[in-house]
Amino acid sequence: MLSQLNWTKKSDLSPRIRRATKRSRRRNRRGAYLAMFTVSLTLFFGILAMVYDLALINYTWRHCQNAADAAALAGGKKIIEGNQSSVSNPKALEYLATLNNTDSTIADIHSPPTSGPYANVEGYLEIIARKRVHTLFLRLSPFSKSYIDVTARAVAGAEAFLPEDGVITLNPNARPGLSVSGSAALKVNGRIAVNSEGGGVDEYGNAVNNGNNGVAISGGSPNSEKGVFARIIDSVGGVDNPSVFKPLIPGEVPPLHTKVQPEPDPYLNVVTPMASNGLDARLRGSVSVTNNNVTGLNSDTTGQNHRATNNESVAGGLYSAALGDVILYPGIYDSISITGGKVYFVPGIYVLRSLKANQDVLKLTGGTVIAEGLMFYNTGGNFNPTTGLPDSTDLTSPPPSAATTTFGSTAINSSFHTSPIDTTKYNYSSLYSGAKAISKDFNGMMFYQRRHNTQVLSITGNTSETSLTGTFYGKWMPISISGQGKYDAQFVVSDMKVTGSGVVEVTAGNNSPKAMGKSVYLVE
Repeated sequence: MLSQLNWTKKSDLSPRIRRATKRSRRRNRRGAYLAMFTVSLTLFFGILAMVYDLALINYTWRHCQNAADAAALAGGKKIIEGNQSSVSNPKALEYLATLNNTDSTIADIHSPPTSGPYANVEGYLEIIARKRVHTLFLRLSPFSKSYIDVTARAVAGAEAFLPEDGVITLNPNARPGLSVSGSAALKVNGRIAVNSEGGGVDEYGNAVNNGNNGVAISGGSPNSEKGVFARIIDSVGGVDNPSVFKPLIPGEVPPLHTKVQPEPDPYLNVVTPMASNGLDARLRGSVSVTNNNVTGLNSDTTGQNHRATNNESVAGGLYSAALGDVILYPGIYDSISITGGKVYFVPGIYVLRSLKANQDVLKLTGGTVIAEGLMFYNTGGNFNPTTGLPDSTDLTSPPPSAATTTFGSTAINSSFHTSPIDTTKYNYSSLYSGAKAISKDFNGMMFYQRRHNTQVLSITGNTSETSLTGTFYGKWMPISISGQGKYDAQFVVSDMKVTGSGVVEVTAGNNSPKAMGKSVYLVE
């Protein structure tokens, strides 16, 4: 039976057959290795392509997010400058598509936002950044396209903050930025910040050698009663004598710190008064009131400025004026001078536009003045009340070396009792015929000077009572205070001089409402 089987022992194979079998096996192994190598190489390049696709998508998303953030901040800055979406949206698109090369269009910009927690909230801007990515590996998926649209989103807008500083002098070139001379004393219940880059010495008496002549702060007489007293005194440059800078409360740590970083302008983005945010744009002319004479009331073409009848109701019953008292209404004035008599200011915004160079556009140095719930805005002769131009474009740019329009200075006696704009207390639109609703952006602002107006604000007089309140702001406005006075106020100015022999007391943060700073922030 076994002899009939086709069975061959390995040992019975001829050498030639055995060699052929070995060669065949080697060829089979080489083929298998080649197949494995091909599959591995394909897998390797597939993984490499997938990693490339994912890296490209991630890079594009980051690019889109950065573009969306930049566009939102740029557009949001235009919004807090008082511009409408017709201005803010094109600026955002410039940063989105032109400068950062995304595929977004104007349809991807929404003011106000259309989604998220800030949906339909005015003052905020929503940006969608888009960019198409052409893939290498992911396109091979049966469910994928040859490209992926990457998107990123950002929302920015105006966020308010409360500057608690009592005195800020912003001009880095002022020498000095803050000066207390003679036997005067300045006491600030809060912080003093001085941006002057002047020389002098630091708090330890070491020279501040920054190549600039003059000191940043001059502190006055070196005795126990005089000098500069505050909780904190921060200065970019040096001082004349560290011993005259003292803590407000004896025993507290020395307040002086020099060589600090400059203080940003907290009110850089406060909007310019104009017809759209509460300014009554009617022209009121020039008004002068003395003890014996009143002129200029008839220059108000509306006829609202007038002398009162006996027990006349003012501003819907806010005041009761006696016979002959003067009643003034918000609007645009060429000048206001009060040196006597009794004058009621109806609450609102009073624009002062000088038509003559270097005149006093506001002079409150005598008489009795009732001025509650108002703001004086000192601008120039070329001010446009409809657009706010050219004032609204000043911002960070320094004033030109030669004035491009006529500006006027202001003089106020510290005995006047005033209070700033307060939309929580006054219903401004109901106070008189034609009155405007005033934006809450001006709450707490008492005196606001156009940034490129470099005319001085002078405050003189002697009073032991608190008088002027609110925020006094002028980016390039010098302020001079002489005599004695108490102020629940904040001064944000170019530079400050305190002269005379009295004590000037500033209580920061006590005034109510408080003027809020504005800045643009990313909120989403």
